[in-house]
Amino acid sequence: MKITQSLPGIKFIGFVETDKLQREMMLKALADLPVGIFTDIMPIAFCGVPTCTAESTYNNNGRIEQTTLRFKTLDVMPTSRHVAFVVTDCNGQSYIIGQREKPRPIVKITRETGTPDGDPAVCTVEVTLYAQKSLIPCFINI
Repeated sequence: MKITQSLPGIKFIGFVETDKLQREMMLKALADLPVGIFTDIMPIAFCGVPTCTAESTYNNNGRIEQTTLRFKTLDVMPTSRHVAFVVTDCNGQSYIIGQREKPRPIVKITRETGTPDGDPAVCTVEVTLYAQKSLIPCFINI
């Protein structure tokens, strides 16, 4: 049985360095404890309509959640350090994809040159995380 959740619309995307996050955020979320982000969040300017989907499936005698965040941006994405992504939906609820400990998000960046007739030259970013709880509700100050 698969359970899929899709956010109603994304109004903010940002990233934080994972070494500045509190410890064991996934376990706190599984125990229904509040998770807060108490560090600066670097905003990402996106274009188009970003999507974020969390899919929970049964795997090896337990549940695993796969979260996929897709967006297009002109910003330079950090690739040399571990980061987690913060997403805020149109309802004002914020989520973090990633945590201080492993597993860490897989970030795939595709650079497109665009076309002369008007397609934009942007980077398409796809962030994927597999964990027991990969889309963690959180509290932020933006």
